Amino acid sequence: MSSALDAPARPARDWIHGLKSLWRFVTTPSDLANSFDAMLSLAGPTVEREFRRFAEHPTGARMLAERPRRDLNALLGDRAALATMPAGSFAAAYLEYLGGEEMGSAEHFLEAAQLEEKAPRLGWSDDHLWFVSRMANSHDLFHIVGGYGRDIVGEVGVVCFTAGQIPLLPLKLLLPYFAVLRPSQPIHWLRYLRESFVHGRETPSLACVDYEALLPLPLEEARRRIGAVPWALAHPGGTPAAGWLMQRIERRVTLV
Repeated sequence: MSSALDAPARPARDWIHGLKSLWRFVTTPSDLANSFDAMLSLAGPTVEREFRRFAEHPTGARMLAERPRRDLNALLGDRAALATMPAGSFAAAYLEYLGGEEMGSAEHFLEAAQLEEKAPRLGWSDDHLWFVSRMANSHDLFHIVGGYGRDIVGEVGVVCFTAGQIPLLPLKLLLPYFAVLRPSQPIHWLRYLRESFVHGRETPSLACVDYEALLPLPLEEARRRIGAVPWALAHPGGTPAAGWLMQRIERRVTLV
């Protein structure tokens, strides 16, 4: 059987579509479709680099060789199955983070991503499509692993954390924007952004995690196995207060 690494793809950046989508996401942050369009259209060769890192990792290589392959999103979308997992588990923390049925779900992220439609335009192989699909719900998983809440400060923190994990161009473009959100504690805010980025950079690749095996485990044990730096150690100064502009953005997103 040929290796997934034999013929590396060369996914291209779609600059025009990507930058337009990024602007629409900044002005309407509740629109997930724009977020995925910007992230994936501007990702370009980063998709290939992250896929190769996954394929060369023992966990990733094992998953790529499995037939049939895992469907992590189906598990994350099965709230009944997740609810049978122990109290205090990674799965329980994920369900608590999601909140009620009206909140975002695994299916909602996949529907917004429209990955099958994007794959031919972005030059992805079937292996790339499976890999990106597996990571479609990584935003919520990163929240749990990193310890970031779903308020505006937590959302900005997890984006910086993700930028430290994966050098995606749209995330890099967002960092200067975050720095000028008129926080009430400017020095603490800039320190928090940097700490979040370093937190992500120093956490082992979350793309190479066997989430199916970790979901039933106690949350802190799952974090320990991943090798994640505890939130309190990553942010010794605690959480900065959101300024009026961030509160305004948060209210607008909540109301949309």
